[in-house]
Amino acid sequence: MTRLFRSYFGGVTRAIAIVSLGVFINRLGGFFTLFLTLILTDRGYEPGHITFALVAVAVAGMAGAGVAGKLSDWLGLRGALLLSSTLTALCAFASAVVEQFALTVVVSCLLNAGVQAYGPAAQTVVGVEASDDRRVGMFAVYRLAMNLGVTVGPLLGAFLMDWSMTALLVGNGIAATAATLLLLALPRRLGRAAAVPDGEGKRRGTGPAVRMNRGFIGAAVLFGLISLVYAQQTGSLALAIHDSDHDQKLYGWLLTLNAVLVILVEIPLSRYSSRWARRTTVVFGAVCVCGGYAVNLFGISLGVLIAGVLIWTLGEILVAPVAAAFSTEVAPDGAASKYLSFLGLCQTTGMSIGPAAGVFAYSHGTSLPWAMCAVVLVITAGGLFYLVPRCQLAAKVSADGSRPDSTSRQPA
Repeated sequence: MTRLFRSYFGGVTRAIAIVSLGVFINRLGGFFTLFLTLILTDRGYEPGHITFALVAVAVAGMAGAGVAGKLSDWLGLRGALLLSSTLTALCAFASAVVEQFALTVVVSCLLNAGVQAYGPAAQTVVGVEASDDRRVGMFAVYRLAMNLGVTVGPLLGAFLMDWSMTALLVGNGIAATAATLLLLALPRRLGRAAAVPDGEGKRRGTGPAVRMNRGFIGAAVLFGLISLVYAQQTGSLALAIHDSDHDQKLYGWLLTLNAVLVILVEIPLSRYSSRWARRTTVVFGAVCVCGGYAVNLFGISLGVLIAGVLIWTLGEILVAPVAAAFSTEVAPDGAASKYLSFLGLCQTTGMSIGPAAGVFAYSHGTSLPWAMCAVVLVITAGGLFYLVPRCQLAAKVSADGSRPDSTSRQPA
């Protein structure tokens, strides 16, 4: 048992443990946006106001993910994490006091921006702290903590909401405050920077002025398209099950199946996927995510639905940790946070617009979303097959052949 535990969690440094526990607490209290519709309804606002608020909060989340890299450049990883977590805590407490609609929207936007900005900076900590052979596994550990928080958070939110909306909002603030206090224990210097004096180990093209590789930009956009397809679980898939003859509880059971499999399987599978070529893993993952939804073209039967969930869950397990590891590995020294921030922006955008895009397509034809998923499968699998090795080659060339394709370190 001890050997098995070490094989899964060996390599977890103090910094990785802190940001992983931090993202668990962060997501544990991140139920605010899930309950925003109920909060605004409880305060008597009309559907038009609520729609505007939801769109604004989603856009703010994208902006938060996108600006995380700049914050890390300006403040360092530790400073960026503390700022995002502190902003989340302050806005959570403020949301319990603010009643006026405009202020509620502003506070909600800042809160979601803080939540989404935490991710890229925390992932950068994981990327620069993990050893080359354990990087995928460490991202899987980080995602385990995040998924546990995402799973438990809504349950905690529902429990607090039974008391009152104020208890829900204050609970969110307490969780964010706990995450902020935890980050105070984060080392000030991380990864290779902890052992190398300032100015050494750097190569040309570092810092805020580094230009992002075009191939990586294309790959990140493709990862965003995969996220858009993955988000159909809360869009067109929900509608398809609602319009079918199945018990409506089936939808909840399918999402539960996805969550349980990710929590139980991702870390063990990462021991093997980390050994495969990055291109092999992400292409196969893209095929699984998109193909898992495309199988619904055969009909919304129970067997097809279960098979589809199993397939796109496998795709999620393969793509998510490897995409983050790949982004870290191809980034120039000092630019990992910038690359992961752009990846986070693309993925957050895909997750944000995916449900609406799926519902829109479904309204024009019940098979249209699944056909579009099949088209995206061809685009993403083909695009990643072409771009991933070229990004890795560009990283080697820019390093003047002095390092393998795996390491990018950044000071805190």
